[in-house]
Amino acid sequence: MRAASSQCILAGTCHPSGMPKVTVVDFMGEVVKEFTVEKGTKLLKALIEHEIDIVHSCGGKARCTTCRVTARKGIPRKVTQAQKELFGRKIEAGLPQFDAPQVFLSCQVVVEKDMTVSVSEEYNEIIHDSRGRDVEDEVTPDPVWLDHEVPDWLGDG
Repeated sequence: MRAASSQCILAGTCHPSGMPKVTVVDFMGEVVKEFTVEKGTKLLKALIEHEIDIVHSCGGKARCTTCRVTARKGIPRKVTQAQKELFGRKIEAGLPQFDAPQVFLSCQVVVEKDMTVSVSEEYNEIIHDSRGRDVEDEVTPDPVWLDHEVPDWLGDG
């Protein structure tokens, strides 16, 4: 192993496997779970496979907003048109929580780099019939990727 590779592993900025690390934190920022995934994995699929409690009522098809996450580090630089349109309708309906540059539908995020996220909606048997339906491996509907501007005040993006 080259010296530079050893240094980045010790600093925690890369992984021996070359796979991105997903860190899930609670609303206070405390780590719930960390895991690595293949680059290009749909975030919702990864969260479910690693037993993170997240609701996904529409089955990961960008029709609802139950699989929302807040990206605290590693904020994606791309957003799907489906998410942008859905969030636009929510904002027009007077729901300002959808007008935040670090909020994403996990079904519309592909993990390309290390990221830290918190889940917005966990399962609650009083409000939800179930956690959700089966989730496809790929982002659906077929994604049209748009640039996502991340404000400087958010940090590393």
